[in-house]
Amino acid sequence: MRMRKTLTMLALGCVAAAGCATTNSAALDRGIAHYRAGQYFFAADDFNEAIRQNPNDVSGYVNRGITRVRLGELNAAIEDYNRAVQLAPGDPEVYFARGNALVAAGQYGPAIDDFTRAVELSPDFAKAWFNRGTARSMSGQSAAAMKDWLHAVEAEKDPWARAAMRRSAGLEAPPAVAAAGPPAGQPTTAGTVAPAPPPGMGSNAVPLPPAATLAATPPPSPAAGPTSARAVDARALATRAISRELDGDHDGALTDLRSALTMETDPARRENIQGLLRLLESPR
Repeated sequence: MRMRKTLTMLALGCVAAAGCATTNSAALDRGIAHYRAGQYFFAADDFNEAIRQNPNDVSGYVNRGITRVRLGELNAAIEDYNRAVQLAPGDPEVYFARGNALVAAGQYGPAIDDFTRAVELSPDFAKAWFNRGTARSMSGQSAAAMKDWLHAVEAEKDPWARAAMRRSAGLEAPPAVAAAGPPAGQPTTAGTVAPAPPPGMGSNAVPLPPAATLAATPPPSPAAGPTSARAVDARALATRAISRELDGDHDGALTDLRSALTMETDPARRENIQGLLRLLESPR
């Protein structure tokens, strides 16, 4: 199996795509560079071009999907993951990526199905176990959630990811591990991007750009439409909040949601943010 370039949401590095072709497209490389710089509109344009060049390469769809999540375009992101699943139905990490987008969209049942498929294909996929637990928790299945979290902690080999999982699940982390952070300066696998996403930041993780970067809106691409910069910032912060909560940064998630609420003007979106705030502010 070849390795493909991808921006996986959980610091997963390269993902092996079963039976799919991989391109060394310059457009794909530019998209990864723009994504790393927080220039999501430009990154989306680059991934559009990469897909035009090779419409059967899973990497283009997965990368564009993650970029669309960061832009708050969750329905479009899920469509990209649907296509990726069609191209690589045996790849557990494609189901995992789609599951993360479904969680961000509040579609917990389908997200649970995707994480279940991921662990069926890869029983030691600790982060998929953990994210299924989070989706179950958000859908009110507390006992099942805790069972998944405990399984994930047991399966996770990386001590930093394991510590983050324990904190997020409300378990007591070993003091020696909890007191330390991930090793500094760990490089990611060449040709990949690993933003800080849901759960358990691994030792090869690259943090999500700070709020100042999210607030900077590059010139809109043709696909961006008339959405205001303020609306994009609110969606980006709300999406990052879910990533932070799944990564164990509960306080950071609350901060992002409260900031998003002050910026969001659409009543339906405000109601969604308020509902998520109530969920995260309530005791486990």
